[in-house]
Amino acid sequence: MFTTPDYFPLLTRQFHRETRWNENNLYSTFCRTSQSLLDFAVPLGVSVSTGRGVSNSLHSQFVFSMIPSRASSIGYLATSRPLLAISPEVTDAVEEMQPALADMSAKKTKKAKKRKADAPKETLLTGFLPSEPKDVLASGQSKRLLDFATARQQAIDSRDARNLLQSIRAGTWKYNWDLCASQQQAEPQAFNGDYMISAQMYPSVSSVTGTWVTRRSQFSELQMSGISRAGMQSDMQLVVQHTVNKPKWSTETTFGTLGAMLGVRGLYNFGNIAMLDRASRLFYCGTNADARQVLMNKVHGRLAVGGEMYFGAQDSSAGISLGARYRHDLPLFSEVTCVVNPIMGHVSVAWAQALRPRLCCAARYDFNVFSITSDLALGVEWQLDDRSIVKARWSDTQGLKCLVDARMNNMVFSMGLTFNKDCKTDQSADMTRLIKSFGLQFQWFI
Repeated sequence: MFTTPDYFPLLTRQFHRETRWNENNLYSTFCRTSQSLLDFAVPLGVSVSTGRGVSNSLHSQFVFSMIPSRASSIGYLATSRPLLAISPEVTDAVEEMQPALADMSAKKTKKAKKRKADAPKETLLTGFLPSEPKDVLASGQSKRLLDFATARQQAIDSRDARNLLQSIRAGTWKYNWDLCASQQQAEPQAFNGDYMISAQMYPSVSSVTGTWVTRRSQFSELQMSGISRAGMQSDMQLVVQHTVNKPKWSTETTFGTLGAMLGVRGLYNFGNIAMLDRASRLFYCGTNADARQVLMNKVHGRLAVGGEMYFGAQDSSAGISLGARYRHDLPLFSEVTCVVNPIMGHVSVAWAQALRPRLCCAARYDFNVFSITSDLALGVEWQLDDRSIVKARWSDTQGLKCLVDARMNNMVFSMGLTFNKDCKTDQSADMTRLIKSFGLQFQWFI
């Protein structure tokens, strides 16, 4: 019903990164990697959206859709922390700063490079992009560590500003895991009271949606979302969720007014999480020697289990699900997840593997014990360069759908195709019989 461009989701990820919130350590995002490769949305019809930063803390978004079923909207988002401003001026300034940053880094690491002059130089392929050798961590001094952490954060911001398409579209198998690995510890009171407020109005359907997110402490967050519809049958729905997100475990408690629904989610990580995070930071941020040592130690596997329970008081319904996930981060990402719903008799097994730093594939098999039905889905994502990404997905039940994204300066152009699954090629079928839907989306980030 609602058109969902990428500007506000990008700002939400930026807000969580600025406040050091790990989005991937939650049961609600348990299967996020495979979903980004297999359940991506394709445009329907023609839609145009613009996202503009009025200031670093206030942003606006306008969406116009030519399909009546996809409502146009006007929205605003405000935060307590300045977020990344996406504009040509920022991009040009970042590019101009790169030589100065390179000279400063060269001066700081001159002595370390002299000590390693005879060592062979190489570039390691990380889970995001080929990384340059960085010897700042070799000094072991607190000031150098602080300088390195600051430079790393600036490098991530610069990367996001230059690679806009990478930030909003290239899936979680690269972008979010890299952010998770590079997060640094902060003081407990550093993020208390930080907030993000967003509101969107849909005039064509007489609806208003809003979200309020606030950090209660270093490891807790409170979120309230609502939707209100005007007209003959006015309706208002509200969802409140409190999340505790610690490195070892996390919990989510949710209450929704629709059906008086109450739900609880939980996730637990096995192993030494601090050691795994430290190994990831050394691989992504350390020297070549550090990265080689991390690979030799082989401490890259992450095992997590989780579950969900919910109860609807209005219709006396209940549900439960259990899941397990094993992720291997280095040198290339791979992940296996299994989710079981005992009440519905549903079992889902998904696998995702990065074949190259810019190429990832995924497969998922769903099976229902009661109805004896199954579905197999295959997907692939290929980042051709910094300006184009191609996605394709096929399944037994939904057929084939393709998505092509291209970036031109601060505009992202998306074209999506969905093919009919039951179309027989031996018939004299025209293109309208073969293609189920076709869509174009234009997004400007001003």
